[in-house]
Amino acid sequence: MEEEPKKDPNEWALAYGDMITLLMTFFVLIIAMSSDSTEITKTREDYKGEGDNLVSADLTASGIFNEKIKSQSRVAFEADDFPAPVSDLDLVREDLVVFMTENKLFNVIDLKKTREGFTIRISADILFDSGETTLKVENIYMLDKIAELLSVIPNNVRIDGHTDDRYTDDNDAGNRLSIARASRVCDYVIEEEMLATARFGVAGFGRHRPLRPNSNERNRAKNRRVEIIIEEIPKDV
Repeated sequence: MEEEPKKDPNEWALAYGDMITLLMTFFVLIIAMSSDSTEITKTREDYKGEGDNLVSADLTASGIFNEKIKSQSRVAFEADDFPAPVSDLDLVREDLVVFMTENKLFNVIDLKKTREGFTIRISADILFDSGETTLKVENIYMLDKIAELLSVIPNNVRIDGHTDDRYTDDNDAGNRLSIARASRVCDYVIEEEMLATARFGVAGFGRHRPLRPNSNERNRAKNRRVEIIIEEIPKDV
C-alpha cells in the first residue's frame, strides 16, 4: 500500500496571504476611485464659484460644444452692433433736401442719382472766389453738413473739380485749378469729421466735361462746379 504524500503544515499560510493581497488591492482601487470623484466635484465647484463671467463647467464634450456656440453667438451679436454698409442712398438724399430747403440752397446745390451712386453738385462760385482755391468762410457750413452725412456711411467718395472754358489758351491752368479745388474740398471734409482718407479720391477735369455749352455767362457758371460722388456699394457686398 502506497503512502500518502505528507502535507505541508504551512500550506494554509499561502492561501491566506493571497487573500490578504486581493483585499488590499480592492481597497486601494476603492480609495483611488473615491479620490478621483472628489477631485472632479472640487473642479466643478471651483469653476462655478468664479461667478457669471465664467462658463458653466460641465466637463463634457457636449458642454464644451455648447459653450463654443454661445461664444460664436456673442461674436455675431457684437458684429450686429456695427452699422451695415449703406447701399440705398435715399436717406442721405432726404436729409440733404431738408437741409437745402431750410437754407434755400436749391439754386447752388444740385442732387442727382447716377449709375455710379449719388452726386452732390455744388457751384464753384459759392465755394471759391474767381480763380482761387481758398474756401469762402461764409459758405463752409455747406461742407460741414456734407461731412456730417459722410461720417455715418461707409461708402467711398470721389470729388471732381470742373471749370468753364476761360482757360482755353492754357489748358493746364484749368486742369490745375479744377483739381486744386477738388483737393481743397476733400481735405476740408476729411479733417472736419476725421474721416478715413482711404475712402476718398479726387480728380480735376478742367473744361472738358461741361454740363452746358460755354456760350454765355449763365452756362459757364453752371459748368464751374465741384461734384461729390458718393459711390454706390455693389448689391453682392
